[in-house]
Amino acid sequence: MPTKTMIHAVKFRDVKSNQPQKFAISWQGLSSLLQISEARSDKTQRELWSPVTYLHGTTRGNCNVEYVTCLVVDMDGEAFDHARLDGLEYVAYTTWSHTPEDQHWHLVLPLAYPVPADRWHEVWTRLHERINVVGDPQTKDPARIFYRPQHKPLTIPDIKIGFGEFIDPQLEERFIARPVVRRNLRTTETKKKRYWEDEAWWNEPQDLSRFNGMTKPQIAAVLRTEFAELRKTLNLD
Repeated sequence: MPTKTMIHAVKFRDVKSNQPQKFAISWQGLSSLLQISEARSDKTQRELWSPVTYLHGTTRGNCNVEYVTCLVVDMDGEAFDHARLDGLEYVAYTTWSHTPEDQHWHLVLPLAYPVPADRWHEVWTRLHERINVVGDPQTKDPARIFYRPQHKPLTIPDIKIGFGEFIDPQLEERFIARPVVRRNLRTTETKKKRYWEDEAWWNEPQDLSRFNGMTKPQIAAVLRTEFAELRKTLNLD
């Protein structure tokens, strides 16, 4: 079980690499690495990183991500000026495309606690609303990778740092008992009826957007994991 403020990140040799390597195991370490920019004439030669943990022995892909530990936001200069970041810990670095006239930033905020990969889409949306930023939907997947800080030759990179609280994902429990109000409570068993015995709970519509971009085998793997967790909740094993 991950600790509350566990911040882990992995790196990849290049954009075609699918073998995750250890990059950072603390926010202090990650923040320091993201403050070092290299001059590159070809940005594709730079390593990439991702603020996640992977299941042991797996390769890059949404279905293999275990936890997400930071929110990374692609933003321009105007968006940065309007972002609500007061009181939050963060580091922001300019990307290879950045110029003073056309600014491009990667804003990185450590999470107060790791978020399971299958819950990341909902948290991603909620946190962008929290900091008042319209995010790029292409960065929504948990396995998203980002270039390490780099800049074009003869240009000057920039960083911004904020000190404060790690941002709270405000992740609610998925399986929550729904109160059942009945007019005629004839037996003690009726009063103790559990939420999974209520047909309405099973028929309630579910948000399936978290499966966007996944293959059928990947979706099946996620559903098997969720079903296993449900069996534990129902004490069926």
